[in-house]
Amino acid sequence: MSEKFTFLILSGPTKEYIDPVRYISNESSGKMGLALASYAVKKGYKVIFISGEVKKYPKKVELIKVTTALDMFKASKFKLQVVDIVIIVAAVADYRPVKLQKHKIKRSGNSILLKFKKNFDIVKYCGKNKSDQVVAGFALETQNLLANAKLKLKNKNLDLIVANGIDSFGCDKTTVHLMRSCSDNVVKIENRNKKFIAGKIIDETVRIFKTIKSFKKNT
Repeated sequence: MSEKFTFLILSGPTKEYIDPVRYISNESSGKMGLALASYAVKKGYKVIFISGEVKKYPKKVELIKVTTALDMFKASKFKLQVVDIVIIVAAVADYRPVKLQKHKIKRSGNSILLKFKKNFDIVKYCGKNKSDQVVAGFALETQNLLANAKLKLKNKNLDLIVANGIDSFGCDKTTVHLMRSCSDNVVKIENRNKKFIAGKIIDETVRIFKTIKSFKKNT
């Protein structure tokens, strides 16, 4: 029987509204988040699942639906201290409009100017504020995939990062690279189903968590 670890999984896209009918978002389908949560539940772990709007949500989880990056940040900050392992696969908007227009923006002139401000960095917050927890993130890059992922792993104080390209959006199969903070070894999982990849990620975060606990116990 599996040990009763608790996972916090952040999934899906965020929406940053410009006016009541328009928003900025991304192509995240939430399939990887769904696969991660489903595998964790199957293994007997408790899962708190914070998600933007997607077509399908996992079963047997504590589900928290959010819309904006700020919503997701507040929910994850509240839940961070009651979990063992955090996996952030959500495609979170880096910026949001400075002002939400009260009414629909009407067509006027050849262009409009919108101002944006930076959203809270959820991955960095979790990495910097963890105790004996494991925090894993994803790095979706269009260039210098491994170099940028390695930089994110270090700068955001993560234990594990999963690097992938934009071809993973909406697909059932993808290629990822797993990088750990304690090792220079990069594990490539090529063209595999997201359910298979999710299992590898969950199992790896559990191994890291057990290592941390064992080290603490023996020091």
